[in-house]
Parts: sequence; structure tokens; C-alpha cells
Amino acid sequence: MDVIGELEKYLLTEVAIDMDLGKKSLAPDENLLTQGIIDSLGILKLVSFMEKIFGIKVDNEEIIPENFQTLKALAEFVEKKVKK
Repeated sequence: MDVIGELEKYLLTEVAIDMDLGKKSLAPDENLLTQGIIDSLGILKLVSFMEKIFGIKVDNEEIIPENFQTLKALAEFVEKKVKK
């Protein structure tokens, strides 16, 4: 499964769609938080998506900026959780 591709597709179609960013893709190192692509509500939606699609459980203490800052960080977080 292409973790980055799944996350990018979800962010562009479900989270950032309301922002009308005009983006068709996201760079792996693009800062999703400072760019305003995801906010606190977007993070909650994203966590729900990741738990459903990747079969992981995200604990409250894992919802920190470092895990949600970039697509690359998100993918690494998901892959680490899947391996557990």
C-alpha cells in the first residue's frame, strides 16, 4: 500500500477541499500545519481516516505536531504503527 499516496489523496479530497488551495499534489516535506492545509479539526478527521484505512490505533499522546507536520512524517508514523 502506498501510504503517502493514500494520505495525500485524502488530504486533498477531504480535508483541504474546503480551503480551495488549487493544489493537485502535496510535496512530501511541505509543512501541512503552517501552510494551513490541516488544522485541529482536520487532524481529528485524518486520525479517524488513518485508523480505518491502515488498521492502526492512534493514542491521544501521539497527536503531536511532529507526527502531522508533513506527508513524510505522517507516512513514517503510520508505517511505524502498522509494524507494531
